[in-house]
Amino acid sequence: MVTPIIEPSGAQEGTNTTYTSLSTQIFATIIPSLVNLSTPTNTLIGTSAGNVIWNMPYQGTGYKKAIFYLNGYENTTATAQTITFPTAFTYTPYIITSISGVSATTTALTLPTSMTATATGYVIVEGF
Repeated sequence: MVTPIIEPSGAQEGTNTTYTSLSTQIFATIIPSLVNLSTPTNTLIGTSAGNVIWNMPYQGTGYKKAIFYLNGYENTTATAQTITFPTAFTYTPYIITSISGVSATTTALTLPTSMTATATGYVIVEGF
């Protein structure tokens, strides 16, 4: 049996504003262990220039995701800077980026070394 959706009192027919709000409330209530939107945003200063702003909002027992933004980042030294994930991945994560020289293990992101120019852009790391 299919239960029809009844427009809430005062809602305009055909709009989804109320449903979007309800979906957000349900998501925030049922799935809090998957998303930690209160995780702090962190900043790593580049050895030569710029910085990396990052956060790991998904730290579940399964799916994990970390987001990094290189903001004019540059490291002209031969020593790599690393960022340790607050929650380790079980398997080597997948990296989505156009910035060369970035790599990841289950426990950390490694940034490029011996750079000849600054890098600006996103690095997204996700997996289990």
